[in-house]
Amino acid sequence: MNTPVRVGIIGMGGFAGTHHQVIRQLEASRECRLVCTCDPALSAFRQQMMAWNFAERGVRVFDGYEEMLDECEGELDLVTAPTPVPLHAAMHRACVERKLPVYLEKPPTLDIAELEEMLTVESRAARLTQVGFNFIIEKPRQAIKKRILDGEFGAVKEVCFCGLWPRPASYFTRNNWAARLMLDGRLVLDSCMGNAMAHYTHNILYWAGLKELHDWSEVGRVEAELYRGHRIEGTDTVFLKAETPGGPVIRMALTHACDGSQSHREWLVCEKATISYITYQDYTIEWADGRTESGETDRRDLLKENFRAYIHYLRRRERRPPTRLIDSRPFVQLCDLAYLASGDIATVPDEAMAVTPTAEEESEQRAIRDIQPIFTEFFASGLFPSQQGVAWARPGGSAAPEDLPRLPGVIAGMIER
Repeated sequence: MNTPVRVGIIGMGGFAGTHHQVIRQLEASRECRLVCTCDPALSAFRQQMMAWNFAERGVRVFDGYEEMLDECEGELDLVTAPTPVPLHAAMHRACVERKLPVYLEKPPTLDIAELEEMLTVESRAARLTQVGFNFIIEKPRQAIKKRILDGEFGAVKEVCFCGLWPRPASYFTRNNWAARLMLDGRLVLDSCMGNAMAHYTHNILYWAGLKELHDWSEVGRVEAELYRGHRIEGTDTVFLKAETPGGPVIRMALTHACDGSQSHREWLVCEKATISYITYQDYTIEWADGRTESGETDRRDLLKENFRAYIHYLRRRERRPPTRLIDSRPFVQLCDLAYLASGDIATVPDEAMAVTPTAEEESEQRAIRDIQPIFTEFFASGLFPSQQGVAWARPGGSAAPEDLPRLPGVIAGMIER
């Protein structure tokens, strides 16, 4: 039970580098040991392999994940897949077929049909997959949710998220699937909501899930308007309102087409109090009777703590991972319903954009003018941009879970237009 868990990491580039760093830290405390890794572009990572002391640590290196799994299957207790989202399903299947537990980076997929296929595969897994939605493990978050479930704040009426995360144009060309709706005939749906700020989308559904501590609310009818400020195929700006069965209303506005500092705020409007939660900063509780309560959110390395939690689950010290694959279903449904509800992605015209060069060569930052007051009005009145009289806005529509089978056709239509 105290033997280090034997780990294989699929990939070395991008966010996989962060996985390597965290596993190395956990290796130093003898919680795990890196057995092997792989990448199809091995020659590009020679310096990293030297810096990570692979030779001294006895790490085996391969250029393909299937070869790695075949060669090292009997030496592994866990495989982590911090890889491009379109590759997740195949890698998850390859691990499950070899009875290897999987730590799968978020999002698992953004195609609800593919998720259902992954869940069918998961039903044959020797141990449950963990999905890397990091913030659910926060101790203050769980403590507040327990208080919500105990009825301390009264009924939860609304759960909201406002996210402004500036991204330069180079972010949308970082790989062949970034900001794409489809690739090689498969749904990708990369977006601010489904990828960079996926943690917060998942968090909002966690707050709205009121059956137990580890519960994510199902979603009902969704209204949405989707926009693009950058020259991309997909969306970088989302306005969304969703019903939950017998529960709170969800409202979200998030964008990459902005400037200034990052801003991520979650809040809950309850009968007796309004709770505001800003990850890695503070939470505040403003009571209807005038009292105010505040405290720090979790300052730990949450990726490391999620790995640690999964190791504890594999050692049978925890009954379940923080986020199972099935817990991702409401998240994927909500992302998909946003496209179905909007029906199209409206392009914000250049005259409504502020464009500034960045430090990166041949890149720029595109920000929708007045996006912050548009966000403010959306949360204050519930009015979408088209209802606020914004010149470039186009009205969306609504969709419900029974519309999900129409998703491929709707996305194909968006691309054709």
